[in-house]
Amino acid sequence: MSRTLQIQSDAETLQADLYGDLPARRAVILVHGQNWDASGWRDFAPRFVERGVPALALNLRGHDGSTGVTDEFTPPKPWSPATDLRAAKAFLRAQGATEIALVGCSLGGHAVLASSFDNDIECVVSVSAPVVETADELSRRISGRRLFVCADEDASGAMPHVLRAFRAARSPKTLLAFGGKEHSRAMFVAPYGRDALAAIVDFVAKGL
Repeated sequence: MSRTLQIQSDAETLQADLYGDLPARRAVILVHGQNWDASGWRDFAPRFVERGVPALALNLRGHDGSTGVTDEFTPPKPWSPATDLRAAKAFLRAQGATEIALVGCSLGGHAVLASSFDNDIECVVSVSAPVVETADELSRRISGRRLFVCADEDASGAMPHVLRAFRAARSPKTLLAFGGKEHSRAMFVAPYGRDALAAIVDFVAKGL
């Protein structure tokens, strides 16, 4: 079961689904890919709650009930997903969370990595991202404990870019590569999906 919340991000109103209860010391924000929305976490978010970590599945701008439009990443212009995640983190902190984890798939993976540049998260999990070539200087800015997850023959061609980002990122960092072509949340329903999701949940729940 989840309850729907609204979070203000600049002039936009974001819709999010909260699984579990707040306040809590640690919470996780789940970020969807480009062609789906927060409802796509419905079957997976309870796994975090079972480990004592409330999960906030966030709709970026223009997805499901969130207003506005998610824009392109064009530095140094502020990127709307990073702004939206900043608002979501502030919401969780106001509810008592002192350790925030970020998990994102594909577009959401780019979003959580960029959000970690704020140096205010405990850990970050990027699934099937980066999808495109990313400058090493950006990868070196990723903060928190870092977990990269990807299929070795990712259908969107993400694996070489994930490898480059992983090599450039600072420690502590972990890379999990699974044999397959699945991209984004499709990894969670692949033959190895149970292992992939369990590894992500274990990584986020570390210390609890």
